[in-house]
Amino acid sequence: MLKTKTLALAAALAATIALGAPAFAQPKPAAPAAAAAPVTKAPVAVILFLDRGTVLRQSAVGKNMHTQVEALAKKMEADFSGENKKLQADVADFQKKAPMMAADARQAKIKELEGRRASFQKKVQDRQAAIQQGLANARTQVEKALGPILEKIMVERSSNLLLDRGLVVLGATQLDVTQTVITRLNTALPKVTVTPVAPKAVAKPATPAKPAG
Repeated sequence: MLKTKTLALAAALAATIALGAPAFAQPKPAAPAAAAAPVTKAPVAVILFLDRGTVLRQSAVGKNMHTQVEALAKKMEADFSGENKKLQADVADFQKKAPMMAADARQAKIKELEGRRASFQKKVQDRQAAIQQGLANARTQVEKALGPILEKIMVERSSNLLLDRGLVVLGATQLDVTQTVITRLNTALPKVTVTPVAPKAVAKPATPAKPAG
């Protein structure tokens, strides 16, 4: 009941960068035609496609983000390892002594250990949330850098439609712009810093003033 878990949280953080792909900024759509303009035939679709996951995994900035998240996860594990081991040792000691303890002393010890466990879990969860938010902020910078890159490639190739590679069953190799995007992103944004952002503290409601006696 009182076991703690940190290794799974650290491993999950390290895997986040490999499993996720940012919602890249999409090229700006063309301005809509004026309401009074006559109805015209829709243009023929000129399609390109992009593997967003590959961009994140193989680009310089994506690899760098992955390395930073791994380091932050390892630091989190190291920071909490001592407290985790102490809590587990105290739980094991209590389980041995519990049968010989008076009922009120046993309940008091259970309450103390549960409080420590809850406090420890919150600290771990807060650190994890801070790293996740830092990663989200870094991805936002990647999205901003990708927007102009994608727009320029579409103009260069006279394209009016860009699809995610996951939506394409079959497609000619020359329609895949993933490697071109990676090359240009490596130049435009080779690195971003993943800075953990601590969760905002919930403000306590103000204590109402006592009426004058």
